[in-house]
Amino acid sequence: MIGMSASVSAAWPANATQKFSSTLLPRLSKFRRHFQFYCYFFLGELSHMNSAIAKDRDPWNGQRPLSERMIVQRRLVETPDLAVLAATEDVSAPTDWAFEEAHHTVVVHLAGQLQRMESVFTHGPSSARLPEVGDIWTIPAGNRYAALACGDRVRFVEFRVPTELLGGGDLAASVGFRDPFLHQAAVRAAALSERDDDMARMALHALMEALRYHFADAYLGSRQRHDSRPPERLHRFSERQRQCLVDYIAATMHEQITVEALAAMLGIPVARLNEGFRASFRTTPWQYVMRARLAEAQRLLAHTSLSVTSISAATGFASPSHFATAFGRLVGVSPSVYRRAQRQAGVRASSAG
Repeated sequence: MIGMSASVSAAWPANATQKFSSTLLPRLSKFRRHFQFYCYFFLGELSHMNSAIAKDRDPWNGQRPLSERMIVQRRLVETPDLAVLAATEDVSAPTDWAFEEAHHTVVVHLAGQLQRMESVFTHGPSSARLPEVGDIWTIPAGNRYAALACGDRVRFVEFRVPTELLGGGDLAASVGFRDPFLHQAAVRAAALSERDDDMARMALHALMEALRYHFADAYLGSRQRHDSRPPERLHRFSERQRQCLVDYIAATMHEQITVEALAAMLGIPVARLNEGFRASFRTTPWQYVMRARLAEAQRLLAHTSLSVTSISAATGFASPSHFATAFGRLVGVSPSVYRRAQRQAGVRASSAG
């Protein structure tokens, strides 16, 4: 190392230091000044851009364009009385949430952290509260609500509640309140909305049926929804309507049956269909269809040699596993065990005869 340093020193010209100072240093100094200028310019422009963004970081007032929403996952399920939207959204950039709907809106925050959120109602509380898991926002029908949110990915459930479902009563605007029942119902609704089988649809329908009474009881106080009358006081189906429903369901149970199709067949609104089922059959349309399918499945298991897979398809189930689950819940045993028991009972009856 010493010998190398000596050789390098020996090769260094005597006037090299003077030349370096007189030529290279001024160039480096000029480069440094230019570099500083560009840094200051870039940082100044960046600061100006941030200031421009900050000026626009107020909740939407109906004047400027709404920001584009980055929906990662979205599933909307509409039931006869409610609609439920389960969604995951990326709000890493400032995002507008704006509502002014003809229906009531109830939003339940399920996951995700926000760094900033400002909420404004036309008639209701304004707030900078950041939602926590389980927090609920209620937005009355006809009330403009705007929020500017920024954070990471968030997951939420939005219940869309028709005003007539609550008997025309007013829903109070609120921000970040707690309702443990509704929170758990939102979690369950989000999970069920991701499935596409009869059991999930029936469970979701039953959940919505419970929620409409919950809304009337917990959100409207003593006000009662217009169709909360006991079944004996509801409008029943005529005998002709009852028979049409029975025949239609029997003929189409291998297909997907919707409440909209049933209502259209009778020429009545969906709400009237639900009321008629409650009064005439003491159940909901989904539960009636499910029971009709399972009753037919029992008949086919007992009196035909069709396979369980064929019977599940013939009775409208999405898969044999869904059929087995539904059958076991109602009957108490699997389809195969039920068939075996029916055949054994038939053998004993024949021997006794």
